Amino acid sequence: MNNLILQGAALTVAAGAAYLVYTQFLAPADKMGCLESKPEAEGAPVMEQVKKAKVEAAAPVMSNSTAKPAAAKPAEKKEEKKEEFSWNKKKPDPKDFMFSNLKNQVCIKPPGSINGQMFIIEDCENCDIYICDHMAQVQIDYCKNCRIFVGPTESSIFIRNCEDCKCIIACQQYRARECVNCDTLLYASTAPVVEESKNMRFGCFRFFYFNLAQQFEATKMSVYDNKWSEIYDFTPKDGNWSFLPLDTKASDLVKPLSEVGADFCTKEEEASHSDTSVVPFTAGYRKSEFEGQERAFVLLMPGKHAEGPPLFSKMGEQITVIQTKQMMLDAGKAKTLFPSPSDGSLHSKVTKGMTVGVELAGPGALTAATAAVQAIGADVAYVSESQDKAKAEANTFFESWRDFAGASLTK
Repeated sequence: MNNLILQGAALTVAAGAAYLVYTQFLAPADKMGCLESKPEAEGAPVMEQVKKAKVEAAAPVMSNSTAKPAAAKPAEKKEEKKEEFSWNKKKPDPKDFMFSNLKNQVCIKPPGSINGQMFIIEDCENCDIYICDHMAQVQIDYCKNCRIFVGPTESSIFIRNCEDCKCIIACQQYRARECVNCDTLLYASTAPVVEESKNMRFGCFRFFYFNLAQQFEATKMSVYDNKWSEIYDFTPKDGNWSFLPLDTKASDLVKPLSEVGADFCTKEEEASHSDTSVVPFTAGYRKSEFEGQERAFVLLMPGKHAEGPPLFSKMGEQITVIQTKQMMLDAGKAKTLFPSPSDGSLHSKVTKGMTVGVELAGPGALTAATAAVQAIGADVAYVSESQDKAKAEANTFFESWRDFAGASLTK
């Protein structure tokens, strides 16, 4: 019995050993198996390798992975524009806006050099001074024997304690105090004021350079609203002020720009443009000189203001522009100015925008005005039909609707 058990055990051991030898060394390789242990087949299809590469490339990097992702290219930094504050801006140098303590010199400020700043002229003697720009305000103090031009000034020009000066000035308000023997060709959109001054003589503004009209626009002053002759004297006495001769020109008071070295105006430009081509020359309140002369009233239509200077130039030397004024007419004023029932179509035209009234005097004024308007264009302006209408229309437009009158309107 024992022998049988021993023989069975021996056979079992032998069978196990035989199976082990067969599976390890003699059996063919199994095509199945574990994913981790399966060797990569040689000659695998190309598409399978490409798919695998895409999967591996797209696989996210796990947080516990030791592999480092490729460093991203740093984005280019855009240069940021620094915000500019008012306190960082370069402040204007006051010395650039002043002529002070000068003697026997030519001093010029060209267009664009001031640009609406304030300017001061003080303690100058025997100087030729040209401020050819637009300004906010100007002060002229203690100057003697100087020739001074001041371009369009948005607010006031104060001239004080000056003697024997000749000036050409454009401003909103003119004020002179304690001045003696000063001649001025003036544009002022309000009545000029003099005080404690003697032998002050005034005429209508005359001057030209190419930037002048643009500078008037910058100060919002209409060249047609010139009240140079409506002088108001706070301390009225005989001999305080009077008018310059009617034919006084700009060159009678100051030297032409081309003669003093100004590089922005040539002799050819001055010769081809009149000194009245920007601001219309007006006689103002010189009523005694035009008594009995024929009158005409012209109304420039809205949008036709630029036609004024060429219109005036076509009227001939015998016709004088007495005064001009810019005004907006509403329906009520249009009916007052043109009361005839036949003027209905005219009412609709004159109420469409700003108009400019013009009073003319001289022999044949009505005929000259009508011919000039026809030459420029009939739609440019209205011309009064008769002497009676001209006087009535001019009186309504300039006297009844006057916003401010000077103290000496009869001179």
